[in-house]
Amino acid sequence: MKRTVIFVAVWSAFLAMGSPSLSAGTQKKKTPVIEWFTFDKGLELAQKQKKLLVIDIYTDWCHWCKVMDKDTYGNSAVVAFARQNVIMAKLNAETNERFKFKGASYSGRELSMMFGVTGFPTTAFMNEKGELIAKVPGFIPADRFSLILKFLVGRWYEKNMTFDEFVKKEQTKNKS
Repeated sequence: MKRTVIFVAVWSAFLAMGSPSLSAGTQKKKTPVIEWFTFDKGLELAQKQKKLLVIDIYTDWCHWCKVMDKDTYGNSAVVAFARQNVIMAKLNAETNERFKFKGASYSGRELSMMFGVTGFPTTAFMNEKGELIAKVPGFIPADRFSLILKFLVGRWYEKNMTFDEFVKKEQTKNKS
């Protein structure tokens, strides 16, 4: 009888100590996500923080926009780099919502046309002065998107380096 009581007491203590570990192990870790802003709020922050503004120009019906949200903007390397180095904004190309830009008010539809968007998704990149540096139409895989961000954040385009030259430089550096 004593053995049974001791066994039950020890087993109960073991379970009590082990259960927090078990429950903690089954909880999902909260992975960081990109912090998205509206176009005008993103532009304001980019100007204040002197950072690159990345604008995801999308529509609600666009399949590849959803794939890019999941695969590219959900990629941990993209998220980590973006959170540290750029301001991210989303712009629905079909909205009539108004946004301030260069002293005037424009709808999402009007801004998309101003930026010359012809398909979705399109990713636009602006400097801290609100000047369009580049736009890339279509789905961009995470590895390519990371390279684009590094190229633009590093201002390699101002150093007369093409993107292709930058990619070769990065590939060489990563082999070392």
